[in-house]
Amino acid sequence: MSKHKYERVYSGILRSPIHGIAATRAKLLNVLRSMDFVGWSTHEESGRLDRRAFTRYATGQANIFSRREMTEADTAAVSVLVDCSSSMRGAEIRTAQAIAIQLSAILAKSNAAFEVTGFHGGSYDNGISSTEIVEFIPFKQWNESLHRATAKLGKMDEMASGGTPDYSAIYIKLEELSRRTESRKVFFLLTDAECYIPRHIKFLQEFADKRGIRIAAIGIGDTQVGECFRNAENVKSVGDIATKSFGNLLRTIA
Repeated sequence: MSKHKYERVYSGILRSPIHGIAATRAKLLNVLRSMDFVGWSTHEESGRLDRRAFTRYATGQANIFSRREMTEADTAAVSVLVDCSSSMRGAEIRTAQAIAIQLSAILAKSNAAFEVTGFHGGSYDNGISSTEIVEFIPFKQWNESLHRATAKLGKMDEMASGGTPDYSAIYIKLEELSRRTESRKVFFLLTDAECYIPRHIKFLQEFADKRGIRIAAIGIGDTQVGECFRNAENVKSVGDIATKSFGNLLRTIA
């Protein structure tokens, strides 16, 4: 019974009208949708007769044909990581949930492989050093269909608890994403960035850059994500993903 409840929550969020969302959808699909680039190779000695090459034929040349050629399509892998710590409890996690659901629906229409993961946890201090402990919540896994994941996504707003092991969570997911075989890799982070240490997080930006991963950090509320990540935008509500500034953020991951 509870599964149906959360599926209805998911559907209600997805169907909530957002003015201008079509433009956001088009931008993201344009960035991520795999395409086969088809062209013609000319000056070939076999294939389809190229009528524009008749002048070469008159001079005795044999390379008057063209052949259709296809280049391998770009592929994309997208990891969406959602801060589910206790500081996100309330309006923040509901906003993050709505954005994650809208992004998931768009990603499902592209040919990109994607996952949606939440994180929270804590730390262990033995008096000498401190260790972050991360607990991941697999809202939607790589090889899982969006249809099978809807109930889990619909329950996201109930999952906010615990601390914010931000550095470890982001590092682990970036490292996992770097091992994907797709040619393009995009990492969305949804967080209120509470207690983030900018100099630590900037290392993660450098880590991603070296591995060809594009990060789009979405701050929920008035956050310092812009101090930590090169491509970042704060949002106050799910409707903000239809704004021009959010569209500019999407262009940075192209």
